[in-house]
Amino acid sequence: MNANSQNKKKYMPFKHNSLWGVVDSTQNTVIKPKYKRIRILGDLDYVALDNELIFDLEKGTQQKSPGSYITEIMVNNQRFYHFNNNKTSVLIDLKNNEKISLSLHYINFENINLLDPKSKIENKYIVGKLDYDSYILLQNTKNLPAAIAGKFAEPDLIFDRSSNKNLYFTATKNSKIYVYDSNLKIVNTSLDEDKLQENLPKLAKKANSEEVRQRCFICAEVMGQGTFSEDPVLPEIFDVSYKANRLLVVYKDKQGKEVDVRPYQTFEKGCGYLDGVTFGKNLLL
Repeated sequence: MNANSQNKKKYMPFKHNSLWGVVDSTQNTVIKPKYKRIRILGDLDYVALDNELIFDLEKGTQQKSPGSYITEIMVNNQRFYHFNNNKTSVLIDLKNNEKISLSLHYINFENINLLDPKSKIENKYIVGKLDYDSYILLQNTKNLPAAIAGKFAEPDLIFDRSSNKNLYFTATKNSKIYVYDSNLKIVNTSLDEDKLQENLPKLAKKANSEEVRQRCFICAEVMGQGTFSEDPVLPEIFDVSYKANRLLVVYKDKQGKEVDVRPYQTFEKGCGYLDGVTFGKNLLL
């Protein structure tokens, strides 16, 4: 691992007697363990505690949570965190202290890219989930204007099998399935899923693809990326506690094996999205 890619942390969340707090790299308790629930924001940049407190794991600062943390979303290549409070939704860039207030209440968001097969440019959009099966498609700009008119149900994607790039977006309106290209032009309308499957070869030819397939947007293929979960609590990456009066980090690797991380001990990378975390003199690869 490149030393420049290390994400140096001066603070870490820890769990004691089933409650969460924050400890610094010298093992001083910064926030006493009194919170039942923790959410990890970004690449272990912040933690949300019981929807009450947001703690910056780099600066050691804290602020009142604007609501219940839902997910993160990239808006115009900038990372925002989605919070809900009663019937309002807000997007906040905690790093740059920027806020986007939303006029609608969203259950969740998902970034999608659609490849233009001619220009090879991927156009970026955002799917907003309003209710159980009610969605809207938004432009990926900070004012988040509607990309297509009205609400729709059952969003899906059609992708090129060879490149795995998304080529089309589908949405169900008034019992019809509309297929949109990367520029959101309607290129096909089907009465049901069977008809849409029959039309896939034509859509492949139109995109100069040898084969296209349908990607289930709301099932495991997309849900596995950590979005649109009914209970989007991220898995615990580690459990920090005290044993024999010494700090102990218990970490589960990809195989589910528990690894004890003690001071100065280094172990192999086991977490997919954390590219090196230095906690005091402990390096979590």
